[in-house]
Amino acid sequence: MAIKKAASGSTNGNSDMTPVVAATLAGVIYQAKLMNRQSKLNIPEQEVVSEVVSLWQAVMHELGREG
Repeated sequence: MAIKKAASGSTNGNSDMTPVVAATLAGVIYQAKLMNRQSKLNIPEQEVVSEVVSLWQAVMHELGREG
């Protein structure tokens, strides 16, 4: 089944990356949970999520300054 693409003027570049970003962040959080379990540390999931999100925002900020 072919995926329909929207007209180039109706979307911005960020919307194309949303599924990739969501999948990447989900993978990072999942790996952090596994490592947390394996190492017997009790790091709250909220801490992991907030750290991942802040790192992502820093990367997006730096990429925004280049373009």
